[in-house]
Amino acid sequence: MPPPPAALKKKTGTKNPPIFSQEYLIQNHGDIACGILMIVALGTVVHATSPYCMAFFGPRHNVTTFDSLNSIPAPLFNYGYKDLAMLFSYTLICITAHAIWQEYVLDKLYKKLHLSKSKNAKFFESGQLVLFYAISVLWGIMLFNEEAYFRSGLEYLWRDYPYTGMTTWTKLYFIVQLSYWLHNFPELYLQKVRKEDIPARIVYTSLYLITILYAYLTRFWRISLVLLTIHYLIEIFYHASRLAHFYATIKTGSTTAKSISTYLFKIWNVIFVIGRLASVVLAWLTFWFGLKTSSINKITFTTAPVTNSNDNNGTINESVIISNFNTPTVRLFTLAATGILQFWLVWNFIQFHMRRRREQRSARPTAMTSPKVSNKLKQKQQGLSNGKSDNDEIVDQPVFATGGHSNKKSN
Repeated sequence: MPPPPAALKKKTGTKNPPIFSQEYLIQNHGDIACGILMIVALGTVVHATSPYCMAFFGPRHNVTTFDSLNSIPAPLFNYGYKDLAMLFSYTLICITAHAIWQEYVLDKLYKKLHLSKSKNAKFFESGQLVLFYAISVLWGIMLFNEEAYFRSGLEYLWRDYPYTGMTTWTKLYFIVQLSYWLHNFPELYLQKVRKEDIPARIVYTSLYLITILYAYLTRFWRISLVLLTIHYLIEIFYHASRLAHFYATIKTGSTTAKSISTYLFKIWNVIFVIGRLASVVLAWLTFWFGLKTSSINKITFTTAPVTNSNDNNGTINESVIISNFNTPTVRLFTLAATGILQFWLVWNFIQFHMRRRREQRSARPTAMTSPKVSNKLKQKQQGLSNGKSDNDEIVDQPVFATGGHSNKKSN
């Protein structure tokens, strides 16, 4: 009987790592996080553990006030210690979603592109960031529409501060934002990020986390939601242009990929300047003029009564602590921090374009040598036609063959 074909043989070289090993944790971290979530979700079905497990998924600290006419207003929520349970569960959700996106989309695209190690790390980074930014921008636009942010003008950004509570989707937005940037820290280990890339990722992840947490605790929810949406919209075009650039680098004969990459890059240049100016103007109007009309001398924590309904169609009188950070010191610090962050982003933008221009200038002398190289190739062809050997003259490969890709930004 003939042996089976090589294509039908089973691969016996790959071995599963031990269960408690680091390699097993790295390969199956998405399944492990999903398993923990399923255990917590099953706890919501059991009557004894349901009150505790529900805190891991649904928003808590309800501050909705019901009037005497028994009308049902939109639910409002404050922040509190129970948000830590939501941060834990939603961080696991982000780890699971990241693993799914990595395995079923990014890994398959990476195998087709055959990128180098440095470009591979940037490809994975842009691939997962562009998805998160796109979801956040769509989420922000949905909140702008539902809560009528700009129907009454920019005054809505500071009207009625300090706000009693935030809507359900607004609170989930901030919880997801904090959870996503929290999950980036374990992902440095789980995704085997290169050591030279870890410091830069820790810096921008920490900046995102600190900024969003500060806005969440100081109740500057509306202006921070607008500024985040503007910033994420800018970053979408940057990472999309970088992904298109990687594809154009591999598909050297595809003019469509190059044109798309260049087009996205130009859009990013324009929208970056407009977005930074809009962010500075909105922050200046909100913290310097808008909130100044209701300014206080020191930070206060006011106890406000809240009437909620219980399961027996009765009422429960509770109290909630509303913090007010609308002091001149806090406003000045927030405005200065926002301006410094915007200046830092603009400075990186300028440095990026200066570095790109230097690379273009360094590529020009190489391109100038192309006629000489072509003349040598012609002389070699003439020599071969006259009976000369291939070893009589050595012709170097033209370095400028990849010069067309160096004109694109070096991501």
